[in-house]
Amino acid sequence: MNTFLVALWMSLASAAIPTKTTAPKPQKLLAGQGAVTGGLAGAGFSLVNVTLAKTQKKERVVIDLGDIKGAPVRGYPTYYHAELQNSPRRLVIDFSQTATVFIDEKELRQRLKGSTAIAGSSFVLDPTDQTLSLILDLKKNVKAQIFQVPGQKGTSRVVVDLL
Repeated sequence: MNTFLVALWMSLASAAIPTKTTAPKPQKLLAGQGAVTGGLAGAGFSLVNVTLAKTQKKERVVIDLGDIKGAPVRGYPTYYHAELQNSPRRLVIDFSQTATVFIDEKELRQRLKGSTAIAGSSFVLDPTDQTLSLILDLKKNVKAQIFQVPGQKGTSRVVVDLL
């Protein structure tokens, strides 16, 4: 009996210790064509925001995902499948269980305006499958690196580096 209580006490004590968090690691580099997946299945998500940041070496597109009402989500974003296509030259990112979008296509194009890598953008919302496809038409032969950032205080994110 005492052994059981000691084991129970030890397991409860170790459960209170926070786990070590590590920085998100970019997935494989997509060149020409290829695909990556990430995220987790959940009850429902929304596209909250898309932003563009540029440096001399790359452009970064940050896709913020929230819960179905747009509130921050703790943990990883919804399941996604990103595919770099060669003909036509574009990056298509499909987000499962994402039925709500808080920006329209005009606003999306405005936010990505001035990009040296992105020629155009659009999204397709399938209400039956609750899938959102974000389509980035690319100007040139670029490489893409995609990774996910779990939400801790803010929204969870999918980050696309265009090199």
